[in-house]
Amino acid sequence: MNALALGLSRQIRIVSALTIREVRLRNSKHAFMQLFDLLEALFFIVGHWVIFTYLHRSLVIGDSLLLFIATGIFPILFFRTISIKAASALEASKAVTSIPFVEALDYSVARCFVEFFSFTLAFLAFFAMIAVLDLSRYAIPYNPVAIVQFLAMLTLLGFGVGLINSFLTYLIPLWKYCWSIFARTQIFFSGVFFIPEYMPPAMKEFLAYNPIMHFVALFRIAFFPTYPTHLMSMNYMLGWTFAVLMLGLALERALRNHRAH
Repeated sequence: MNALALGLSRQIRIVSALTIREVRLRNSKHAFMQLFDLLEALFFIVGHWVIFTYLHRSLVIGDSLLLFIATGIFPILFFRTISIKAASALEASKAVTSIPFVEALDYSVARCFVEFFSFTLAFLAFFAMIAVLDLSRYAIPYNPVAIVQFLAMLTLLGFGVGLINSFLTYLIPLWKYCWSIFARTQIFFSGVFFIPEYMPPAMKEFLAYNPIMHFVALFRIAFFPTYPTHLMSMNYMLGWTFAVLMLGLALERALRNHRAH
């Protein structure tokens, strides 16, 4: 038990130090440099809101089209960012793996921590702004448990996908660009601009296989009490999260051993 506690304490210190290092590196030239990516995400949401408002898109639930779009796009951007940063960290870890006890996986975890806290704080401020400006009475979540479940599972899923992508990129360098394109197309198949339960039966059955659609629904039920959840499955999300994370860790270990030899 003493050895386990010592090892855990050491890993926490390593990841904490790498997290601080990552924040300082990003802000070394310009203060709060990492906020530019978050501002891009917020402009992406506002841009879609302006377009749909101009097209006179009718509300399907709630009292604000901006909030409906934001609760759909945020899970996509969050998942995409975590998966890409986790993969890129493994590729860029040579600068830190020369330090004793530091592994590429530690650097990947640190990068994900930075993205997790940056995204979470930025979108907390965004939803708070919607509430303060009285743009929607649903901007303050009524079900915080759903948000905690959403953040925990989607972070682990994105991290696992990032580890898998790192392995695939090592085998097929072009895969990095293919995944970036595929991750962007998730916005059209995850129920971002519509509610899957209102679609035709054949379309609903097709969309239900996409795990990200379930995460979008989980995030939205934290804000909209009457959001339909007939298609959403917590077991399906847990199964995907566990399977992808285990596969990602196994492939990361295999890639680490291959590089060592």
